[in-house]
Order: sequence, then C-alpha cells, then structure tokens
Amino acid sequence: MTSANDSKNKNTIRIVTLIIVLLLAIYLIGAAIFTNIALPNTFLNGRDISYASKASALENVPNDFHLNIKGRDDRSLQIKPEDIDYKIELPKNAKLDQNPFYWPMSYIIGRKEVFDFEIKSFYNSEKLDKIIKDSSLMNGITEPEDAKLEIKDKTYEIKKEVEGNKIYKDKLEKVIIDGINTGKKEIDLDDSFYYAPKIRSNSKEIKDILADIEKLVNMTIKFNFNGFDLKLAGDSLIDLMDFTDNGYELNYDKVLEYVNYLADQTNTYGKNRTFNATGIGQITVGPGVYGFKLNIEAMIDKIYQQVNQRKSGEIEPVYSKAGLTRTSTGGDIGDTYIEVDLSRQYLWFYKNGQVILESNIVSGIPRGNWATNKGVGAILEKNYKVTLKGVNFDRESKYETPVSYWMPIGWDGEGFHDAPWRGAFGGNIYTYSGSHGCLNLPPSVAKFIFQNADFMTPVVVYESSTNYSPAMLY
Repeated sequence: MTSANDSKNKNTIRIVTLIIVLLLAIYLIGAAIFTNIALPNTFLNGRDISYASKASALENVPNDFHLNIKGRDDRSLQIKPEDIDYKIELPKNAKLDQNPFYWPMSYIIGRKEVFDFEIKSFYNSEKLDKIIKDSSLMNGITEPEDAKLEIKDKTYEIKKEVEGNKIYKDKLEKVIIDGINTGKKEIDLDDSFYYAPKIRSNSKEIKDILADIEKLVNMTIKFNFNGFDLKLAGDSLIDLMDFTDNGYELNYDKVLEYVNYLADQTNTYGKNRTFNATGIGQITVGPGVYGFKLNIEAMIDKIYQQVNQRKSGEIEPVYSKAGLTRTSTGGDIGDTYIEVDLSRQYLWFYKNGQVILESNIVSGIPRGNWATNKGVGAILEKNYKVTLKGVNFDRESKYETPVSYWMPIGWDGEGFHDAPWRGAFGGNIYTYSGSHGCLNLPPSVAKFIFQNADFMTPVVVYESSTNYSPAMLY
C-alpha cells in the first residue's frame, strides 16, 4: 500500500515538474521571440505594430493611405501620398525599448505600450498647394456675407447672413499634413475651418441699427430762420444719409447740397429786394453790402452735431454776414431803416415804422463816376471828428475835409457826413455841385443820425426817376 502511494506521488511530481519546465520553456521562448518583435498592444505613433518586427516597424513607416477630406455643400478632396511625393522618417535614434519578459502580461492583462517619436515628414509643397487650390473646396466658392438691413420702398427688411464656404487655406493644409502623419482616413471640416459672417441677423449690431433707424425716423430738426418754416424730419432727414454696414451715416455731399438749399431760400445778401418807397409804393431795390449770408460750413457742422446726438432739436442759423433784423416774412430791412432817394435828393429815417427824421441831401455828382451808388447798405461805423481824404474831380489834386460825423454805408468809401460848408441841400444841386459820392447832410441831421442810428441799421438807396447811379458793390 505504501509502495503504491509513493509511486503515485512520484508520478505527480514528474508531471508538475514537466509542466513547470514546459511553461518555463514557453516563457523563455516567448521572451526570445519578443526580443526582436513588438509585444502585443504596442503602438508606434498611433499605429498598432503588435507582433511586427521592431526593426521593420521603425524603418518602414507606412504611407499607403487615402485621406478623404469632407467639407460643406458636398465638397470633398482625396489625397494620396504619391500625389505629393510624401514620405516620413523616424529619428535615427528611435528605439522600441521593451522588456521581452513582460510578454505574458500583454496577453493576460492587455498591458499597452505606446511609443511616440517626432516624425520628420517630407512632401512636395508645390504639389500639395496645387492639389488644394484645384480642389472643389477652394473653387467656385460662396463668400460669407453679413446680415444687413435692406431698404425697400422706405421699409426696412433684415437680409439674413450667408454662411458661404470659403475655407482658411493655411488651416486646411495643416490638418491635411497632420492627418497624413497620424494615418487618418477621414477628416470632416467643422465650422472653424470656414470664414464666417461677422454680423448675424439676430446680432446686437442689427438690433442696434434697427433701434437707430427708429430714432432717426422720429427725429425733427427745426431751423430757426425767422419767416421760414424749414426743418428736417423723417424721410427728409433719411434722404441726407447713406445706409452703410454700420447703419445710417450722413453723406457730406448731400448735407452740403441741403445747406446750399437753405442758403438759397434764406440769404438776403446779394439779392434784390421789394421795398415800399415813401410816397411811391412798391419798388425793387438792388443788392449792396447789407444782408444775411449763411455760413455753409458752420451750418453743416451743426447738422452733424445734432444728427449724431440722435435727438430732436432746434438749430440757430450761423451767418458769415448778418443784418440788423430778420422780419417775420424773412426780409432783412424791417421797420427801422434810413431811406434815400437820389432822384428826389431826400432822406427819411424810420424807427419802428415811424418817420423820426427827414431831410434834403446832396449826393454824388452824376458824372465822371462820382455818382452815389444804389443798393442796400448799412451804418457800418460811426466816427466822430475825422478828416476825409480823397482825389478831387480833376483826378490829380487831393482833398482833406474835416467833418464832425462820419458814417460809412458801403465798402467803396461812400457814407453820410455833415457838410457845414453848404448853404443849401436838395433839388438839383447834386447835378452841378454834387459830392465825390458821399451823402452830404446838414450838420443837425448828421448829428441826429449819428446819435440815433444803431450799427448795421439798413440804408436803402435808390433812384425813383433818374438813372445816374451805378449799383452798390457787394
């Protein structure tokens, strides 16, 4: 009985020993095999090289790929290595450093080893560039367009943005090379590869433009010209603007044209006037140095300032030349003025519609260009005790005449002054003993005007029956 058990135990020991020796032999054989062969679950730069020769895996970097790039609108591109003369190389010192004795762990527990080496790639950049340029991804493209407002029959519509399919070429080229290097087969181009509209229909910019239009439509800009109802509101304001990508902006040329229109409507300087001559009635009086003339550039600036505030308001006119008053009918003479009829050789001084002074005068002798000019002048200055100087009628000798009251009314040296050397005024004295063009007054009359006429008081000079005098310069 003991002998049988011993025999059985010996057999068991032999079998176990044999199994151990066999397993050890398999383990050692596996270790020997995996000394030059990559272990299971080994990856080289993203490629599974399990059971591959380590030397061949390092030497033979595969480039047998077909890379498909898919873009918007069913556009695509396929690239093969031979298309671009592509090849890659691992560093010369690249090594798959694995312990071959770990091979059972790779089987049993799925132990994974990853080797990533910096790959040097070589390709023909000109060929790649041409392939990309000639592809459907880059040709017949639709440019992206911003959403914007369109005006149709003075109503506003939002035109939705256009996404388009224009690609960032540099980014596309980079992702292609990266795809080749990592062995990718498919690349789907997302929105980041495409140029995109900057403004979309639901954007704040569009909402702001709509709000701005609402402000403009409801704005009213009134111009405070006495005697005129002139304003910009609604469509008339919008008509001065251009609709740009940033909304409504004033167009300088249109604003200039409008301000010139304002000037044409309201300027009195340089224009004929209808005047109610004393004892005669309605006559037409030519221009002179008096009147209102709009300052074009200053008015343009004011319009820009008001519109840029996006608020209704009133604009006071800015003049480069201005008269004493602006009447409710838009005129500039009003009811305070000095009236001179060269034909009757007479003067009237009206203040607030009432004659406060009238007098005979002596005007310029009507020959040799000494006649007093016609037109609407003004009291431009008031000077006390001055000496008037000029050339005599002979065009050679000069005169120096002291006067107590000197009031020029034009730019050519003509004006009111006292003439104490004269014994008489009025009638036809001016035809044979007239002045050098000035309006000679009795001293008391000159003094009264000097004391009672404000600066810029209009002086209306006309001829009711003769035609000796030229128009006043202006």
